[in-house]
Amino acid sequence: MIVLLAAMTAAVGQEVVVGENDSGTDGTDAASAVVVYDGSAGQLEVPGPMVAEADISIDGEITEAAWANAPVLTGFTQFDPVEGVPATQRTEARVLLTDDAIYFAITAWDDVEDGIRATLGDRDSFARSDDYVRIILDTFNDHRRGYVIMVNPLGVQQDGLWVVGGGGERRRRWGPPIDWNPDFVWDSSGRIFDGGYTVEVKVPFKSIRFRKTPVQDWGLQIHRRIARNGYGESWAPVTADVANEMEQFGTLTGLQDLNPGLFLEVNPVQTFSKQGAYDPGADAFQRQGIDGDFGLNLTYGITSNLTLDGTYNPDFSQVEADAGQIAVNERFALFLREKRPFFLEGTEIFQLPQQLVYTRSIVNPIVGTKLQGKIGSFNAGYLGALDEVDDPDQPGENTHAVVNLFRLRRDLGSTSNVGMVYTDRAFNRNRFNRVLGADGRFQLHQRYTVTLLAAGSRAAHGSPESVHGGLLSAQLERSGRNLQFEISGHDISNDFEAGSGFLRRTGIARLQSRASYNFRGRPGDLIESWGLSLETEALWTHDDFWARQRAQEASVRLGGSVSFRGNITVFGNYSHSYYRFERDSYYNLVSTSAGGVKQAFFPDQSLFQGLSSGTVFFWINSFDRVRGNVRLTRSESPLFDFISDAPVDVADSWSGDASLNLFPTTNLSGELGVRHTSLFRQRDGSLYSRATIPRVRAQYQFNRALYLRAIVEYGSQRRGSLLTPTGGSQVAYCSDGSCFDLQGSESNDFSFETLLSYEPTPGTVFFMGYTRRMEDMEAFRFRDVRPEAEGLFVKLSYRFRG
Repeated sequence: MIVLLAAMTAAVGQEVVVGENDSGTDGTDAASAVVVYDGSAGQLEVPGPMVAEADISIDGEITEAAWANAPVLTGFTQFDPVEGVPATQRTEARVLLTDDAIYFAITAWDDVEDGIRATLGDRDSFARSDDYVRIILDTFNDHRRGYVIMVNPLGVQQDGLWVVGGGGERRRRWGPPIDWNPDFVWDSSGRIFDGGYTVEVKVPFKSIRFRKTPVQDWGLQIHRRIARNGYGESWAPVTADVANEMEQFGTLTGLQDLNPGLFLEVNPVQTFSKQGAYDPGADAFQRQGIDGDFGLNLTYGITSNLTLDGTYNPDFSQVEADAGQIAVNERFALFLREKRPFFLEGTEIFQLPQQLVYTRSIVNPIVGTKLQGKIGSFNAGYLGALDEVDDPDQPGENTHAVVNLFRLRRDLGSTSNVGMVYTDRAFNRNRFNRVLGADGRFQLHQRYTVTLLAAGSRAAHGSPESVHGGLLSAQLERSGRNLQFEISGHDISNDFEAGSGFLRRTGIARLQSRASYNFRGRPGDLIESWGLSLETEALWTHDDFWARQRAQEASVRLGGSVSFRGNITVFGNYSHSYYRFERDSYYNLVSTSAGGVKQAFFPDQSLFQGLSSGTVFFWINSFDRVRGNVRLTRSESPLFDFISDAPVDVADSWSGDASLNLFPTTNLSGELGVRHTSLFRQRDGSLYSRATIPRVRAQYQFNRALYLRAIVEYGSQRRGSLLTPTGGSQVAYCSDGSCFDLQGSESNDFSFETLLSYEPTPGTVFFMGYTRRMEDMEAFRFRDVRPEAEGLFVKLSYRFRG
């Protein structure tokens, strides 16, 4: 019997006695017997630590009696930069469940004096700068989706959803597949002591979704990051040889009778704004009166795993403007991130290999509704909205577009799934866009993943006739500690349209591949890891691809990275590419001689062969108060006609960006950044375009909920005329018998934004902000500055929870 009990203890957990001599630093001062679960020994199944009551104050002090008998999770191992070695610092976690919440208490020791990095910042602000602990709860225990709860040593919160197949896990160098957009309601606190820090966390069951069953298991993982050296450590050991990290989580077992109770949230939002703009007709700056706007968000928990959301008049007022992007030689539309809370939360189900759902295509919603959840092995999501937009049939008038988005996905086996998507954006019976697609994600032999997508579209543009198009996409990935590779391709027909999605180009076929091999040192080595990568890409027009013609564009890129001791990383790559275009690509282009004579234009295609590019990127995160990165790129770039997407000339491009993050005090942080690019025509070295965007951001955090932020940004962008590579003649675009020169443009915008924010919990906020945009008549001279627009806004919102 004694032998049997000993074997059971080794397999499940070890009982140890914690006495007075073990307390001191982590605050547990009551002598008691607890069970320890050592992750490095494979003790990853923790019987549900249910208690009737837990009189715990979330204050970062782990002194309550309830913690004395809580199971202890320890035995952390490193997963970055080296896998499987013992953690460099000791970490212990305790966990408890009551009838309404799950609690965590984590003690993170550190034997380096003043080695802990912690900044008092706003929510979701510290992932790249501070030490933190990260809890991932797989509440459905299906290895596909988990709640991410992160806390820095001062208790500042960051949260999101770990979504397998969401794209973030591809090429492990980019980090885990976490969608940082959702915000949940939970409590946390942290305390730094001499030799480490402690955090306490309370996650109410009303804030998360789980199965409606009497007894259930939850997946559990705990990460720790040490910011000064970039080391990542975990309770359940992790290896990149398994594509889905969630398969390697530990488990909370035998959780009984979990019930969130009635879940109802009402979130009224009131905003006030006062706008001003320059009126060219009156040559004066005109200010309008105060406008008030009311919005309302509702959330109802139909069951513990099914949620209904509704919104009326959602707003943008609580977020920064879109960051400046350089657009002087862009061939395609720029992607802008979604920032509206209603569209962010819960929409991870709409993630697909190609972006057939892009919620910013819903420009000005009047009302919207969402239904989402998991029933058995099915995940389902519906999003509908009434969007007020410009009338395509009557320019200058408004009309309404009805948007319906539907997604269904079924789990297969332990990690695979298949699904379908349907999107419908309709103005009337003769103007609509509909897309129907099917997809699947299949994990093979743990390390291989196959992702497939097929979709068809039907669209009408004001007449009874409609056009049809198709899209095919496939991807094969191999995860590995050392060797990784990816092969992918997609084909989009000429008439495929995704009116509710975002596709940069249609009518193309693309094949891509990437292979990398990483070498690992030991923690503390001068070079802790380094690796090489090889990428290839080829692009055809849709018709050429199926006719087996030569690729229109192709490139090959050799890259490498080195990670040094002290959290210093250097990336570099060199690429070689060519472009080939048929004469019909230039059908609408003509060159205009000095005498005004126009003739068909078609450049020597050898100009676009053998173009090279090289990039070096430095990332330094060694110092406590100053961190930053620098990127430099030199390349040979085609100059594209921005209407027909045909290359006209070739330029030597120099570009770069630099960012310096400053943390003078615990409360004050700042960022200095600049982006720049210059393109010079190869034929004579003359300047074609130049863009410079410096940006300064400063923030003072009074406490976790209250901060004052100011942003100053200057955007100087200049583009010259498109000229022929030989002779320098003006290039013009002709259509329907009329021609116009492809002239250049210039803008020098200067903006200032300030925001006072008080947000004790997500949804309960007070914002007051002011924005002013000005135009500098001459770049960076500040002698003739004209105000262009300004705005003052106030937002009041409260999140009622039932």
